[in-house]
Order: sequence, then C-alpha cells, then structure tokens
Amino acid sequence: MFGNTRSLAFLISLFTFTTSVAFSQIERATVSGNVSESSGKQGIPAAYIVVIGNESKGTLTDLDGNYSIELPAGRITLRYKSVGFLSTEETFDLKPGDKLVKNILLKQDVVNMKTFVTTAGKYEQNIEELTVSMDVLRPNIIENKNTTTINDALQQVPGVSIVDGEPQIRSGSGYSFGAGSRVMILMDGLPILSGDAGRPSWGFLPVENIEQVEVIKGASSVLYGSAALSGVINIRTAYPRDKPQTKVSVFSGIYNNPQNKDAIYWGSNNPGYTGLNFFHSQKFGNLDLVVGGNAFYDAGFIGATPVNVNDTTFNPYAEQRGDFENRVRLNASIRYRSKKVEGLSFGINMNGMLSRSASSLIWMNADSGMYRAYPGSNTLTVQDVSYVDPFINYTGKKGWNHSLKNRWFHLNNDNDNNQSNRSDVYYSEYQVQKQIASGYNFTAGVVHSYTNGISDLYKGNLADTIEAQASSSNRNIASYFQVNKTFFNVLTISTGARYEYFNIQSPQVGDTMQARKVEEGKPVFRAGANLKLAKASFLRASFGQGYRFPTIAEKFIRTAVGPIRIYPNDSLKSETSWNAEIGFKQGFKIGNFLGYLDAAYFIQSFQDNIEFNFGVFGPPDPNQLFGLGFSSLNIGNTEVKGVDVSLAGQGKIGKTGIALLAGYTYTLPVALEPNLPYPVKLEGKQLTYAWSSSDSSGYLLKYRFQHIAKADIEFTRGKWSLGFSARYSSFMKNIDRIFEDLDLYLAILQQPTPGLKKYREENNKGFTIFDARLSYQLSDVVKAAFIVNNLFNEEYTLRPMSMEAPRTTAVQLSVSF
Repeated sequence: MFGNTRSLAFLISLFTFTTSVAFSQIERATVSGNVSESSGKQGIPAAYIVVIGNESKGTLTDLDGNYSIELPAGRITLRYKSVGFLSTEETFDLKPGDKLVKNILLKQDVVNMKTFVTTAGKYEQNIEELTVSMDVLRPNIIENKNTTTINDALQQVPGVSIVDGEPQIRSGSGYSFGAGSRVMILMDGLPILSGDAGRPSWGFLPVENIEQVEVIKGASSVLYGSAALSGVINIRTAYPRDKPQTKVSVFSGIYNNPQNKDAIYWGSNNPGYTGLNFFHSQKFGNLDLVVGGNAFYDAGFIGATPVNVNDTTFNPYAEQRGDFENRVRLNASIRYRSKKVEGLSFGINMNGMLSRSASSLIWMNADSGMYRAYPGSNTLTVQDVSYVDPFINYTGKKGWNHSLKNRWFHLNNDNDNNQSNRSDVYYSEYQVQKQIASGYNFTAGVVHSYTNGISDLYKGNLADTIEAQASSSNRNIASYFQVNKTFFNVLTISTGARYEYFNIQSPQVGDTMQARKVEEGKPVFRAGANLKLAKASFLRASFGQGYRFPTIAEKFIRTAVGPIRIYPNDSLKSETSWNAEIGFKQGFKIGNFLGYLDAAYFIQSFQDNIEFNFGVFGPPDPNQLFGLGFSSLNIGNTEVKGVDVSLAGQGKIGKTGIALLAGYTYTLPVALEPNLPYPVKLEGKQLTYAWSSSDSSGYLLKYRFQHIAKADIEFTRGKWSLGFSARYSSFMKNIDRIFEDLDLYLAILQQPTPGLKKYREENNKGFTIFDARLSYQLSDVVKAAFIVNNLFNEEYTLRPMSMEAPRTTAVQLSVSF
C-alpha cells in the first residue's frame, strides 16, 4: 500500500514539476541583438539594457556589444544606455516563447563633457560624476611631445611632480631615494611598482599604446591598497577596434649646449638620442591581438668624473658616464571572446624589457661640473624586467561581472657597485561587479600579493662583512567593497571599505640568523558625494582613509653612493592618513569645444609619517662620513593642505581644433611634531626633524614645491599642428641640511665639494620651463614633427645636486594606418 502511495506521489510531483517548467517556458520570451555606435561599425561593450519600471531587471552587452535578456510575456519597454551615448528606448509586445532580435544604434552625446574614466570606481564613469578629484592625460600629449618615458608626460598633469623618478601628488610625499611610494602606479588596473622598493620603472611602460592616463588625487587605499595613500596613476592601454590599426614612429634628437659654457664637457660632439616605437592591433574573428615595442638609445647628458679639470673628452659609448640608457622592449596582448559561452573572455598580457643604463646621485659641482657625476656616485645597471598577466572575465545574463586578474612581475637590477637587487611579485585579484542603469553599482574583491626580494642592499642590521646577498619577503592579503548609488539623477553617493593584512620577513643570509616576521592588519574607509547643481555644474565632497606598510627597502636597505650613506630601520612602523576635500566642477561649451574647470580645497593628515631623513645612524668613522647618513624614519604627525585648480577640454572653435590641459596647485605641507626626538643623538644633542632641515621656518616638509602651475595647449588646422607646454615650480624651500653642509664635511676629508649651498642661494626663485612642437601631415598616413623641450635652455634642478636636461631638439616621423 505504502509503495503504491509513494509511486502516486512521485507521479503527481513529476507532473507538477514538468507542467510548471513548461508553463514558465511558454510564458517567457527572449530579446537579443547588438548595441553599436551610430555608424554600426563598432559594438559598444558594457552597455546597459534595463526594463523600464523594473530597473533591477537588466543585463550588459559583451565585449562585441551583443546582448540577450529573458523577459516575461506582455508589453515591455527596454532602455539602452552607455556612458558617452544618448540613451534610447524600445517597446516590445512579447508573446510566450518569442525569440526576437533587435539591434540598436546609439548616438554619441556631444552636449555633455566627453571624458570617461574607470579608475575611480573600477567601472566606466563620466568624470563629472566622480566624488574625487581626477585629471586625464590624453594620448595626443604623449605622442606629439615625442615622449620617450611616460613620467615626462606626467609632468604636465596639474598637481603632479616627478622628482628623480618618484611621483608626488599634491605634495603628499618627498624624496625617498627610490624606496617607498605614496602614489600607486597601475598598468591596466594592476600594480606595476617594484615589490621590494615600491618604485616604478618608467621606461618599461609602453608609451606606444596608451588610451589615456587617469590620475586620482587623494587617498585611494580602499580600492587600490597600501601605496595609494596620496593617489593613483592608472595607465590604460587600448584593445583593438573593428578596424585594424598600425603605428610606427622614429625619432632622433640632440642635447644642446647649456648656458654655462664652462659646463660643456663634450666639445663639439653633442650627445644625442634616437628611437623607434611600433604598435599594431587587430581582431581575428573572436581573437583580439595587440603587439608593440620600443628601441631606444640615449647617450645622456651627464658625463663621467673628469680625470682633470681640463678634461673635455666625450665618448658616447663609455660606460663610465653618469647618465645613458639603451633599451629594447616588446609587449603583446591576446584576448579571446568565447563563441560557446556568452559573456566569457580570457587572455594574457605580456611585456618585457632589457636595458643597460647609468645614473648618478649627485653632480661634481654647481659650476663647471654641474653636468658631471661626483666620484663614486654613478651606477651602471643592466636591467631585465617583465610581467605576464593571465586573466579571465565573465559577464552573466543578469549583469554580474566576474573577473580574475593575475600578474607575475619580475625585476632584476644588476648593478656594478654592490647594489644589485632582484624581486618577483605574484599578484592575484578576484573582483565581482554589478551595474544597473538606474545608477547603482556594487564592486567587491579580494587580493593576494607575495613579494620575494634578493639583494646586496637588503642586509638590514646584518654584519657588513657578509658578502652574500640577503633575501626578504612580504605578503599582502586584502578584501574590499565599494557601492555607488545615484538618486534622482542628481545625487551620487559613494562608500567603501577595505581590510589589509601585511607581513614582512627580515633579511636572511643562509643560516646567519633566523628570519623574523612582522605582521599587522588594519581597515580603511571612504565616502563621497556628488551633487548636480545644474546641467554642467557639480559639487562634490569626499573623505578617505589611507594605510601604508613599509617596503622591504625602507626597512632593510644598507648602502653607500659616493659620500652618501644609507642605513636600515628595522623598527620602522606603518603610516596612516586621512584625506578630505570639497570641489566644484563646471563644464562649458564654446562652439564645438567642450571643457571643464575644476577647483578643490583639500587636506591630508598623516600619522607616523614615514620620511627619508638625515641623521647620525653609523659609527663616527671619518671614512663613513662620521656616521652621518640617511634612513627612513617615522617623524610623527604631518599635514598637507591646499588648493588645486584644473582646466581641460578639447574640440573645435571655428575650423581650429584645440586640446587643452592646465592647472595650478598650492600646498602647505608641514610637520606638526618637528621636535619629536629621533632615535639617535649627535655629540649628546637630540636630533629632530627641525634640526635636520635646511630651513626650519614654518616647519615645511622637505622636497616639496608649494606652487606648481602647468599648461599644455595644441592647435590643429588643416594639416598643421602647433603645441606649447609650460611648467612652473616654486623654490624648494626645505631639504636635508646635510646636502648644504656637505661641503664642510668633504673639505675636512679633502674631497671635492659639490657647492649646493651657494647654488641654492643664487637660484631661489623657482623656475619655468617651456616646450614647443610643430607637426605637418604629409599624407593621410605620414606625419612629420619638430619638437623642442626646455625651449629657453634653463638650468634647473628638481632634486638637489641633480641637474635636469638642457634644451633638446628632435625630429619625429610617424606612420599610422
């Protein structure tokens, strides 16, 4: 009996299930198709398709603009929308079981500002809707200025300074001998700072394939982690369009004679540079391919230490020079868009470079030797650097996007002065994201990063007699989320949080000592709002916390360059900060020229601020400069506040095309505890930040420019283009006093004296640098250009005792088809 009952119940359940499934299938319908630009030649990826009246129901297009959405039968209206395009709506009368195909063409929105970015929220947004300050460096500046490394172009971004290769945003950091960064550098959203020192290799970054560079100003640790304490620089490369694209450019230039004729060491044989860039992108069915590369030779303008004062010989092939670079770089990106699984793509990005270069820390002297290296201060480096980035991305029919990005980043600096270092970074990030056209975006992710560093430099407090290289490692694990929501199409609220865990292992040389591990973790939060006051007027406010754990180099570096000695600090603590700002953005249109004016007041407060500082850290040995040197220290609480103004736009006024990027930044960076004792004394006297400063008035932080003004403008008419750049930096008031006192100590040791103190007294008004460029379109595919940098041949320094290049003149020939 019970068996028959169970059989009957089973049959009834099976009938009910199959009937309900069949009924549900009959009562539903499917709409699919493609969303493209108005020309119909280019699909729009990540376009929104949502149901009017039920905005939580929707989907996104895939990389080719294809979409498919399952809907209930009946009368349904869909809205199609993408950033930078005018939305459109379509109404369908769906019958059960219908499978309709509807292709949509979206027109570009030429009324609103046309700058779209991804860095602020890890998804595409209109720059006017952001809750943080951001500037965008477009590829026209990079290409037309004949930029050989991306850091040269970044000097044109308002509020940004690159001092001896180290990025600063709004005076958030000073000079640190290449160890530690408060600005996160990203290549396509993944970190590209060296794992051991936190320093970028600018020549490694591909200038030949840049879609745009996005610069966030202010704490961005919630989305990007430890190094994003003061901001983010994200270099975005481009994937292929439907039409194949090829670019090749060759260039050659020379360094002109400086104004100081006594400093010319090359006679009539001026040093020069030459190079080649190439790039090709193409779609092969569902396969996207990008290849590019660069070959560059630069004889440099810093000569070797002279044998005698009358030595004016110049050998462009001598490796004893203070400055030169030879490099070859190749990169490739491959992406496959699955035919079988809708919304699935995967691929790999690769980049590799071999280079041979020299660099010098300080000049010979401030007069005839300003373009020569001090004895023992130049370093010859053979570098190999590469990354391999496998990735997979999937967007489901309900609009959830899942991505897994990985990067193996290898860096090996083989130096000639016992300063070699090698690091490998293994980075992985899983991210999930949901976008809905009603203005809601949810982003969350987990990150794991492991770095292994091996170096002559990172011996920490191990005995100097140990000749073997030391190894050290660190690990970072983090999770984060951020939510953006737009209310009533006028108010955008953004909030997010991140938890970071770090550990670092002290140096170990074989079995010399047992490695010690230091570990800690901390949460950070952010929030922001953007209010649309009028059609093109936006008011924003934001608050964000930051947290930075010291790098391997900051804690364990021990080395000497010329007379300068660097000491480790195993007890260095992590630093934290908070950043707040209020800003206003006003869009405008003149003819077909679209632009915006942005102004912001900001304040950033640091706790346990890490600065690279002068003090007494070694034994009082005359051969070791009496124990004087540099080390990374926690100097207590500091603060940076100021005003940042940007003006940007592009388009046409009449028949003339115009591209503009300009800005002014004022900062007041101060040490709030300038008399906090250092952990060392000099002849019984307690050392402090104020004591180590060349100018302690106002307790300004070191190596900062308080006033920075920049502008770049380019005019295009017919086949001609004419561009100008200008950069003003005020006098760097405060540096480490040892640089000005170095003459005294070196005179005691009967060594050459650099003469910095006198140079700073005579050059205390800041400097302005002008560049100019002129190009002519010879044909539809060929363009010739003439570029002059440092037009008026100014002699200036960004970092003490390191002279920048004199005027350079170059010619460039570009082919694009």
